[in-house]
Amino acid sequence: MEYLGFRFAFHAQDFGASVNFYHNILGMKYLGGWDRPDGKGALLSVGTGAVVEIYGPPAGERFEGPAPESINLALRLSDSDSVDQYYEALSSRGIRLESPPENHPWGHRSFVAYDPDGIPVHVYCELPAKQ
Repeated sequence: MEYLGFRFAFHAQDFGASVNFYHNILGMKYLGGWDRPDGKGALLSVGTGAVVEIYGPPAGERFEGPAPESINLALRLSDSDSVDQYYEALSSRGIRLESPPENHPWGHRSFVAYDPDGIPVHVYCELPAKQ
C-alpha cells in the first residue's frame, strides 16, 4: 500500500488564533477552507502530501469540547542552521517556546513551540551521523 498524504486534524478552541498560528506565525501555506452552517475549517500545507486541518464551530458559537491533549506535531527541517534560524524568527513572535534548540542523543537538533491550544510543535532536523 502506498500512502499519498498525511493530515493532522483537530478541533481548535479558538479557530482564528489557530489558523493565524499555523499560517502567519509558522508560515504554512493556506490551501483553502470552508464556513458552513455546521462549522468551519482550514487546510494548511506542511509540505508535499502533508496537511494541518483545523476545525471550528459555526459562526457565533464556541467549541465546547475538550482541548486537544496527548498529541504532538513534528516538523522536520533540512539542517541545524534552519532550525536555529526558525527558532530566532519565532522567538520574536510572542509565542510560547521551550528552551533554545539543542542536540539530542537520538540524532536530532530541535526545539518545541506551542500552538494556541497547547499542542507541542516539535521543530527538528536530523543531525549527520557520527563517523
